Amino acid sequence: MSAALLGLALKAKLHSQTRKMVLIKLVDCCHEDGTRIYPSLATIAEDAECSVPTARRVMQTFCRVGLLRKVRDGGSGARSTNHYEMDVELLARLRRPELWPALEAAAQHDPIDESDDESEASGHAQNHAQDAEQAPSPCENKGITVEGYHRDTLPNGAEGYHPDDTQPLSRTLSDEREGVRGREGAPASEGERDHAHAAGAGPEPALPASLDDFRAAYPHAGADDQAALRSAWEAVPFAERRAAIDGIPGFLAERKAAGFASRLSAPKYLSGRNWRHVPKQAAERAARQAAGAMVQFDGWSRDWWLLLLDRVFAGRPPGFWMQQAESRKPLSATSADLAAAAQRIGDLTGYLGTGPEIEAWRPWLAERGARIPAFEKGSQARVFLPAPLPPGGRKQEGDDDVAF
Repeated sequence: MSAALLGLALKAKLHSQTRKMVLIKLVDCCHEDGTRIYPSLATIAEDAECSVPTARRVMQTFCRVGLLRKVRDGGSGARSTNHYEMDVELLARLRRPELWPALEAAAQHDPIDESDDESEASGHAQNHAQDAEQAPSPCENKGITVEGYHRDTLPNGAEGYHPDDTQPLSRTLSDEREGVRGREGAPASEGERDHAHAAGAGPEPALPASLDDFRAAYPHAGADDQAALRSAWEAVPFAERRAAIDGIPGFLAERKAAGFASRLSAPKYLSGRNWRHVPKQAAERAARQAAGAMVQFDGWSRDWWLLLLDRVFAGRPPGFWMQQAESRKPLSATSADLAAAAQRIGDLTGYLGTGPEIEAWRPWLAERGARIPAFEKGSQARVFLPAPLPPGGRKQEGDDDVAF
């Protein structure tokens, strides 16, 4: 158990003792980063002093508001339970009393998963017996009594409620939404504001990304299979949900640039983690565009010599390149062609047009159809060559290139 998370759980304003007890039990079972939560419903109900159906309902509520995320479904074994992950950032923000009603209001119309969080054989009979003991008689509690905003009780056991549960029934959905708009960004209380100021804390982060935020950002997400969309959203780790929304414009731009005319459904976008690939795809596209860009150059320049030598070494005639250079007409090639030629030829060195290196290369190039122009004495013009001597050249007559 993390003492830091326990402190956050104790400060969380959930407007229900049962929710608070279940939350403390979950914090007791998780790691400091909010992961590895897998207690059984029976264990949660026992430690939170509530019924198994109540514990199940609270867990479902935590999932609906985004506090919990189901990481893996449990199996059919006795000790195989669901694995959950807790949004630690949202847990820290729950110290604000108005946040929980706002989260409940936003998730009020989401479908509730009626499947059990447990399917193990052992303990099922015990849970059934506990439910039978706690079930009220049909004649008990015919109405629902509302005691107040922070302790609204629903003691009608026949309707499936537990006496420890509290629900904010004194406000409507529109009231909650309007209220949170007016209070958004404000400190929960004067005491907490003073404490945050004394601690030097910065501005509070924005509310965690929700499925509604994703639906609003992804084009035509409302037309997709909503059950599949919710399942795919819940499978996204808390830390990546905001990135999944922020990455939508870049993903759509890359998809359009790649020539895809069809639309990728929102569930497939989420399940494929497509926002992760956007930076790499953008870099690759930029590299392809740069490689295909045309580079213009003049005759006798470094790039001209590079491509001329590449043709000569490959055994291709250089006549066109010579004609363009002698006519003083510019030439062009792609960046990819220049890069490939540089890999084949290597680095070029600029030698003076009147130097001995030029005289060594002149006959070798002339035999292959390339000419080095004659330079006047004292000229500073340079010829770009890969080495002082051509292939097979000799420094002196009779030199066999043996190194000692």
